[in-house]
Amino acid sequence: GGARGGGTAVGAGGGGGQSSSLGGYEQVSDSIVQYQRNVGLLEKMARSVGTKNDTSVLQTQYNLQLDVIQQLGQRIETQLSSHESRLATLPRSEASSLRTTHVKLARDYRLVEQHFKNVQLDVKRKRDLAEVKQREVVRMEEEERENRRRRELGG
Repeated sequence: GGARGGGTAVGAGGGGGQSSSLGGYEQVSDSIVQYQRNVGLLEKMARSVGTKNDTSVLQTQYNLQLDVIQQLGQRIETQLSSHESRLATLPRSEASSLRTTHVKLARDYRLVEQHFKNVQLDVKRKRDLAEVKQREVVRMEEEERENRRRRELGG
């Protein structure tokens, strides 16, 4: 349950007064926190998939949430790659501390991204299972109707 995925408070390490040394990585960090929060919301919705609360409204909200997360992910990818390019232009001394920040944020993002993919797989599994159960119910109802018809004819 709860906040799986390690519950990392992205970009919170290092104590106060670090913003100036983050070299523009604050935006990336904020985006990752936002991404993580949205994946958490998606995970909450995912718990209702395959239950009696799995309505068309939930499915619409789920799909909208997927879009939001994918857009955030693209933004983070763009931010990370533009920072990566900038790192290459900096003097080595300056680049090395920023590279540590870059690597940490990229790793944090990849962890949340993996969690996002796992939530999607879980939902797909639940939906497939619900579909199989539904087909089984329909098949049994048809079989029951057929048996009743036979009894009435043969009765």
